[in-house]
Amino acid sequence: MRRVSKTSPRSSIYNSNVYGLETKDIWTCLTCGLCPPECPQQVDFLSFIKEKREGKQPLEIAHQGVFSKYAELNSKLGGNFKIEKTSDSKYGYFPGCVDLLGLFLHDVGTDFGSITTSSLKLLDRLGIKPQVMQMKCCGHDVLWQGKKDVFDRLKISNIKYIKDSGIDTLITSCAECYRTFSKDYDIGIKVVHISELLDKLGLKINAEVTYHDPCRLGRHMGVYDAPRKALTANGVKIIEMEHSKENALCCGVSSFMNCNEQTKALRIARMDEARTTGAKTLITTCSKCLAHFNCLKNEKEPEKKYDFDVVDLSVFLAGHLESGK
Repeated sequence: MRRVSKTSPRSSIYNSNVYGLETKDIWTCLTCGLCPPECPQQVDFLSFIKEKREGKQPLEIAHQGVFSKYAELNSKLGGNFKIEKTSDSKYGYFPGCVDLLGLFLHDVGTDFGSITTSSLKLLDRLGIKPQVMQMKCCGHDVLWQGKKDVFDRLKISNIKYIKDSGIDTLITSCAECYRTFSKDYDIGIKVVHISELLDKLGLKINAEVTYHDPCRLGRHMGVYDAPRKALTANGVKIIEMEHSKENALCCGVSSFMNCNEQTKALRIARMDEARTTGAKTLITTCSKCLAHFNCLKNEKEPEKKYDFDVVDLSVFLAGHLESGK
């Protein structure tokens, strides 16, 4: 955010702890995770932000708050979806909120449902036939929006569902779900991001791509090599952007908050970096990154034109399973 505003993590902490003031920095922060590794005092700024937001009203929620309202309603519904096992597999696959994204973000040029279809095809190729987990929203967005009460209700319901399912490994293709189940839940089973499994597909793809590290998968969870290995092990050449891995730029919108001109400037900066590589495909592993980059790319009156595709990792790889490729 300091690229486009006067955001100051140090001032946020000082004003809050010394003067008891709530500054807008508490809400404009992307919680991208870039600050903590650079802090000489090793301040856990992400935990500070989460704590200061709890129980307060966000500055600006994108898309009229429809995704937050859905999560709140979801959390108040009694019980959970009935578990209808299609197998006794110890693997579970959670699609995340792709159906909801497809319903309300249908004009950004992304088929979110294809992420689930593609992921299941790839897992089948690996001999994994998981139970498809029809849980409630993981609660990532509401947690970072300060609505911990909503998050806790979702968490309790989902933990019961997971225990009742009998799985011992939960797979997800959503970076935010992966982060949330791994760090904010205590489910006592292994949580895996699908990218960590895809280097064994045995595909031979002749393509050059660039890869965008989502904040939640990268800096929050430290998963940088797995998505790259999933590509290179299947024949793909990666052209890295100027900022990558620990230093990767953010897509600009976190937890569906603050979708404005400042965060748009961050998306433009990242898309410019991708274009500079000359790659015809930008791969990512986060549905929000996918949505916001494609939203910028497909604007009716774009400030800049980007002549490359922005695609989810699973969708890209699954596309080469067909026609004998």
